[in-house]
Amino acid sequence: MSENNSIRSKSYFRKLLIVLMFVQILDAYTTIFPGSIPSFIAAEFLGTFSTEQQNSIMAFAGGIVSIGMYFLFFTQYLSDKLGRKKMLAVTAFGMAFASLGMFLSVNYVMYQSFVFILYFFFSSDVWIIIINEESESKKRAYYSNIIPLVGLAGPVLMVISRFIFATGGNTFWRGIAIIPMILGFTLTLVVMLTLKETSKYEQMKSTGEFSSRTFFEDLKSIFQTEERKSYIYMLVISFLFGFSNLFIGLFEKYISDVGAINQTLITYLFLLTIFTVMTAYLINGLLADRIGRKPLLYLWSCLLPFSVIFWVIGALQPNATLYVFIGYPISHVSFWGLWGIIRLTTLELIPTDRRGTGVGFRGLINAIGGTIGLLSSSFIILLVGLGTTFIIFALFNLLMIPVSIFLVRETKGVDLKDIK
Repeated sequence: MSENNSIRSKSYFRKLLIVLMFVQILDAYTTIFPGSIPSFIAAEFLGTFSTEQQNSIMAFAGGIVSIGMYFLFFTQYLSDKLGRKKMLAVTAFGMAFASLGMFLSVNYVMYQSFVFILYFFFSSDVWIIIINEESESKKRAYYSNIIPLVGLAGPVLMVISRFIFATGGNTFWRGIAIIPMILGFTLTLVVMLTLKETSKYEQMKSTGEFSSRTFFEDLKSIFQTEERKSYIYMLVISFLFGFSNLFIGLFEKYISDVGAINQTLITYLFLLTIFTVMTAYLINGLLADRIGRKPLLYLWSCLLPFSVIFWVIGALQPNATLYVFIGYPISHVSFWGLWGIIRLTTLELIPTDRRGTGVGFRGLINAIGGTIGLLSSSFIILLVGLGTTFIIFALFNLLMIPVSIFLVRETKGVDLKDIK
């Protein structure tokens, strides 16, 4: 089949699915890797500080390194300029390189510097752009959730690595970086040597329209579409999502501080959480094309803050293990379910010739929300503690509901080629 043929064979589509699944395994692994070891990082690099000082320093550092996620915008912007395939390879290589740097770190600044680099590439939406441009419109939500569902093998591998390297007396947290190093460098070669550019991207590039625009014209163009109002309010929702969910990176530190659960049980909890997150992907995959995107956004954005309240308070009770083992997995189901709906809805509001730019700009706004949330939380933690700070910030997720109800269009069944 010729490279410029707009119709892909079924065998190629199956190969594409497999490669994207492995990319998502890598992405999911590296996304949760830093959040699984903050107590070990604090013990090795911040041992001279008090517990609350450590938490404040880590929240502040998290805010600074989250600026790295701003570069995701350029990764996705370049997927419009250079192609989806090339930038997919770049993201795989970047995650592997950052993992190698974390493995070699000898102090806190060096470690956080490579986390900063990791943020350039993880949680990239290049794969979701690719699968949506190669899928039938009636199956976009299905494939957009099946791939991350399989990608949960990444967190499973991370938990296995944590069992091996960071549970018990002799901890070696650096060992957790070995799998993404090997997988990332291998996938870089596989993507470049076996994948084709997407058919819709080839059709768009053949017109020459996009390549004639400057960077600022490209940026301006994402606000010159028929769905620009809905897109703008999805940016608001993305900001709130980034701002609200401080607990993702510091949960393990909080549980370690309060002493409710030992490290072995924390590892088992991470394993349980991975399998419960499958529920989010299955619900999104089965229902988003049937009942729409917005009802699921309401569900997840409501469930998320209440589940955080449940396990934060529950961790202080005599039967803390029960509360945390129920509440924390629900928080993750809600978090990843909401993340999936936000990404899918945003993508379905933007034309092909500016899709990478528009999706990347949404990621930039999300990252800015995360930076502001982490930096502001570093001061609040010193006043009210880590757990109460989790609750305060998680409640902002509720603001997404009225924004979506009144200001965002339902995108179920939209044909991507008809978006203007």
